[in-house]
Amino acid sequence: MADWTRKSIIQAANEAAAKSSGPLSRSEFCQLSGVSQYYIYRLFPEGGWTEIRSLTGIDRHPKDNEPLSDEQLMQEFHRIASELGTIPSWHRFASLATVSADALRNRFGGTQGTLQCYREWLERNQPDSPLLQLVQAKSKHEIIVPVSPVKASVQGTQWAKGAGMVYGAPINFRGLRHAPINEQGVVYLFGMVSSEIGLIVEAVQSAYPDCEAKRCIDSRQNRWQRVRIEFEFYSSNFKEHGHDPTGCDLIVCWEHDWRDCPLEVIELRSVIDQLES
Repeated sequence: MADWTRKSIIQAANEAAAKSSGPLSRSEFCQLSGVSQYYIYRLFPEGGWTEIRSLTGIDRHPKDNEPLSDEQLMQEFHRIASELGTIPSWHRFASLATVSADALRNRFGGTQGTLQCYREWLERNQPDSPLLQLVQAKSKHEIIVPVSPVKASVQGTQWAKGAGMVYGAPINFRGLRHAPINEQGVVYLFGMVSSEIGLIVEAVQSAYPDCEAKRCIDSRQNRWQRVRIEFEFYSSNFKEHGHDPTGCDLIVCWEHDWRDCPLEVIELRSVIDQLES
């Protein structure tokens, strides 16, 4: 199903519980129903899986509350990484692991904290693993560069810009290897995720505003409303370009840096974090 609603997810949870041989865990629910964790926390922001379980009367699964040691969590993360041969996204981890991604994020301090702990775990237990080099370079929006002791004093230096293409930070989001560095990159990334954030694109044009789309405003009665979108790299570019806010409903940007913006803003940098979490 492309457009999950609260009602359809609750129905899917009841159906999955009926198929399960015991109390339904969140990971088992996602596997049986096809509902991603993104929709669980987008449509049930107050409690996520706990709220769904409460609304449906599903018993708590031992996996959902069994305390695990740091070592057990790291071993599970390593199992998935070894199986894939790379550092998994949270979405991929959640689809394969026997523990929730939240268990690691909450225990170790988010993505960067988990990667740091995993790097230290590999250094202690498997220093020859090729995954060690991968985890040293893996980051959502920047590369963590391994620095040798000899060159540690020049860690903050950077290469001079030469001829050729310039890229954004490596993000490896689906088919997009690097983060956008301009408005065109924002448009491309928006096209990749527009349906997942509940927008149906009607037209894209060169005139202001850039895009006309529709979004659901009443899932129960399936009612939709037009939304006029302007693409910008920074949200503040909208003001710099002299656009009239009355002609637009929504800014889609890579980075939201306009504190007093009078319009609704979708920051794609945050969106892909949620889609991969």
